[in-house]
Amino acid sequence: MASKGKILVVDDEPMVLKLLTMQVERHGYTATGATNSSDALALLAKSPFHLLITDIMMPDMDGLVLMQRALALQPDLECIVVSGQADLAIAVEAMKMGAINYIQKPITMMELEVSLAKGMERLALLKNLKKSQEELSRHREHLELLVAKRTAELARINKQLEADIKARKKAEKEAERRRQQLIEADKMVSLGILVAGVAHEINNPNNFITMNAPILHRAWDDFLPILEEHYQEHGDFPVAGIPFSEMREHIPELFSGILDGSERIRKIVFNLRDYARQGVSDMDQDIDLNTALRAALVLLANPLKKATDHLTVHYGDGLPPVRGNFQRAEQVIINLLQNAYQSLASPDKHLTVCTGQDPKSDTIFVEIADQGAGISQKNLKRILDPFFTTKRDGGGSGLGLSISAGIMEEHGGRLEFHSQSGKGTIARAVFPIPSRS
Repeated sequence: MASKGKILVVDDEPMVLKLLTMQVERHGYTATGATNSSDALALLAKSPFHLLITDIMMPDMDGLVLMQRALALQPDLECIVVSGQADLAIAVEAMKMGAINYIQKPITMMELEVSLAKGMERLALLKNLKKSQEELSRHREHLELLVAKRTAELARINKQLEADIKARKKAEKEAERRRQQLIEADKMVSLGILVAGVAHEINNPNNFITMNAPILHRAWDDFLPILEEHYQEHGDFPVAGIPFSEMREHIPELFSGILDGSERIRKIVFNLRDYARQGVSDMDQDIDLNTALRAALVLLANPLKKATDHLTVHYGDGLPPVRGNFQRAEQVIINLLQNAYQSLASPDKHLTVCTGQDPKSDTIFVEIADQGAGISQKNLKRILDPFFTTKRDGGGSGLGLSISAGIMEEHGGRLEFHSQSGKGTIARAVFPIPSRS
């Protein structure tokens, strides 16, 4: 039969020790005896025991001191104190120190059996409690690990959500920007159709003026001798409220002014129709930048005249043609001119326009320099951004330069700006010179 446990029995009386160990073994335990406390401590130091049964009164060391030192060696050791004296104070002290029972000699078999069983049961309970605490600690550590992992996962998910939300907002902003561009593009198409229609309607009566003004001029030349004769015979007479002597000198000038004005209208209508003409996908045209600049200046002649009294234009000589679309290149020049004259505070400010060639970079350019308000360095970095404008109160959409930059990219070119607040701006549309094949 397997032993129920290891018991260390200590008593300085050999006969009592032998009797006590026999009784312990009779109850199914393995008993080891010691006649003094020193031998008992030596045994405890070498091997673990489940229970200690010790006498109180011993010459070298009493049982309470032995129990105290034994617990220092083996903290899980259960202790039973036996004594031949009925001393309540000793019993209380022993129980305070951790003894599970205090038995008075002579010890009965039943009393011993109950005390041993109680001690082993308590050991089992303490062992199970310790095991439960260890398992609880492991479960707590495992739970903490799971919580840490879950927290990290939630943090990752949250970070991903933030990135997704940021990307979504950026996509929504981009979609809104494109939507506005489509709206503006649709407006431009509608405006082009309207301009073409207006140009057609203007052209018809202007043709009537162009054809009939020379006829009226010739009729005046035929009437003039008759009127001159009448003037010589009867003296001066009024013509349209003005004396004939004065009117006969001015009428040729009036006819010349009518024809000049009609020719000016014809040029403006031609450029309007050319500007509004569809077919912008044709990017294989040879563009003379000087011609494109002249056309833009004709279209903007009136606002330019109002904006400045000091407009200087210089056309570069011998410029090679640019490859692309004439109408879209003209659109860029018009946009740059508009920005320039709109920035002028008064007509005494200068506006200089020129075309030229840069042999170092193998490019040609249109340059527009104004003495306007200028652009701050902060805004200069953003002027090509869609919808960015410093003229919001004046109806600016912020799309002109953005669209122009896109057109320049289509031509393989770029826009360049140099500006200082209060000192004006220099804008350049730079086009590459086509390679000669």
